[in-house]
Amino acid sequence: MGKKLRAKTKKDKPRPRNKDGTLIKKKKVIKPETHFNKILKTGKENDLENEMEKLNELNRTNPTKNTKNKQKRRELVLQRRHMKKRLLSKLRRLHQQRKEAINEEDEDDDDNKEKEYKPKQITKTIEMMREKDETMIDENDKEMKEALENDEYKNYFNNEYTPQILITTSISHTGGIFRFIKELKNFLPNSYFYYRKKFDLGTIMKNAIEKEFTDIIVVTERLRKPYKLLLIHLPNGPSMEFKLFDVIYQDEIQGHGVSVGYNPELMFRNFKTTLGCRVQRALNALFPRDEELKGRELITFQNQRDFIFFRYYRYIFTNNFTDVNLQEIGPRFTMRLLYVQKGLFDPEKGDYEWMYKDKMGVKRRKFYL
Repeated sequence: MGKKLRAKTKKDKPRPRNKDGTLIKKKKVIKPETHFNKILKTGKENDLENEMEKLNELNRTNPTKNTKNKQKRRELVLQRRHMKKRLLSKLRRLHQQRKEAINEEDEDDDDNKEKEYKPKQITKTIEMMREKDETMIDENDKEMKEALENDEYKNYFNNEYTPQILITTSISHTGGIFRFIKELKNFLPNSYFYYRKKFDLGTIMKNAIEKEFTDIIVVTERLRKPYKLLLIHLPNGPSMEFKLFDVIYQDEIQGHGVSVGYNPELMFRNFKTTLGCRVQRALNALFPRDEELKGRELITFQNQRDFIFFRYYRYIFTNNFTDVNLQEIGPRFTMRLLYVQKGLFDPEKGDYEWMYKDKMGVKRRKFYL
């Protein structure tokens, strides 16, 4: 049997020819993707920017909105997005290369010229931006120094007596306060604890003056934790009250040391005003003047933004006295001055030299110590 003849279709039409009988070649239709890839390979910035403008115009007019096939419409939109990302990355690389070339030229020019010294920029802290205060101590002001040196602590700094400190509590207290009092007795030489019972502070101050005590410390608590510390200098005052924060006891410090009982060395930092100097002298008067260097024990009072940080260390020399290591003994706590009262403590008729108020904490750059 012969082959079955296939029905003729439109494709079977004769191909168009030229007059000389040669076939007419179809024009090559350049797809947008191939055109786009060629432009990316050339890397000319003007061509890339023109192509970007065309894509942005297409996105504005949105010609795919007339296509009924949703899938095809979505593919065209994703294709345009992909082309735009590639264009942006290529332009970004070209800009980066141009910047690097300019920087290299500038560096070559700088090498030929003399290099100028530029000091390092120091980061500003709140302490550095502190507002100037009229009460700041000037080293050249002799009158202010004489006034400070002739205060109630004059006899102590002239080595006329050694401090004797009486420690007690408020009338209402719990057993939780005695742990803090024990820590106070560890670092305060010549300190003695007496139960408050129901005695008022007036009678306690009279008896303490008769027994030649120089200072009284009254510790009050809140929620079974130390809350305030009242310091009264005898016999003529002044009286100062501090609020306590973040009390950490000796047992809670990892690798802590134990005090041997020597008189510690003292270090006060950043007490710059007359009020700060007054607080410094009051805290200094709690310790004997003869510091025993054999014990290598050091107590620091660091004032920072009117918060006084208390730390107790022992320093250890290493490598033939060239290096020093610190071992913390404890406790560790922070104080903030609440008020300074002239004379002995009197809550009703007392004359206050200075008192902390809530409005004082509004200005972050204003400090008083």
